[in-house]
Amino acid sequence: MRPIYTLSILLTTLTGIAVYGQHTANVRPTARSVPDEEVHASLVAGKKRSMIAYAGKDYSFTMDVNAKTTKVSDLPGFITVDGQIVQATLVPSQPAIDARRLTTAQEKDALTKYMNYELSYYKKKLKQNYTQLQTEWITVKDRLFLVWYFDMPKDYKLVSRQLYFSTLFTDQVLDLNAPVFKTEQFSRARGILNRLVNSLKTYDKYLDIEGLKKDLSK
Repeated sequence: MRPIYTLSILLTTLTGIAVYGQHTANVRPTARSVPDEEVHASLVAGKKRSMIAYAGKDYSFTMDVNAKTTKVSDLPGFITVDGQIVQATLVPSQPAIDARRLTTAQEKDALTKYMNYELSYYKKKLKQNYTQLQTEWITVKDRLFLVWYFDMPKDYKLVSRQLYFSTLFTDQVLDLNAPVFKTEQFSRARGILNRLVNSLKTYDKYLDIEGLKKDLSK
């Protein structure tokens, strides 16, 4: 996801300066079967359990939210999990790819290019000079993730660090983001994202969100 949709929302919402817009989270099926713009997965809350879910025309996914408290955040597109703000975003890959046909080396190349594009956009467009960029590759249930994080400028008072888990999903990037307000909260934020990706389930079909919500209340 472009940092414009994470850092800027935090900046504009918390400071009251409306600079950037936000794409709608409502997904309308297209001939491409996936969205042409960034979209956010939604919180599906039942009486007993909650999930983060996305339902596309041909592809869907869910992640279990095992937390004491879960709610839709006051920040557009974000979800609050045990006090930590998180966001799950789908970003169309440029150029278009089919993740199912890529080798591991090709997956790494695609995700690295995506990260570099986002970092360039962040630095050039948002004029924020991040530091201490760290990257690592992890495999969760045969799915490759690029974990990357960096420190915000010291004079930026709202967020101290940004954390991302990025993976390929059909012909797009599935990005999980957690803005870390205090550096000492980093391990906790990473633990939350790690639990989410460990529960990731994908479907080659449209997922009935309303039906899912009913199931979560049983």
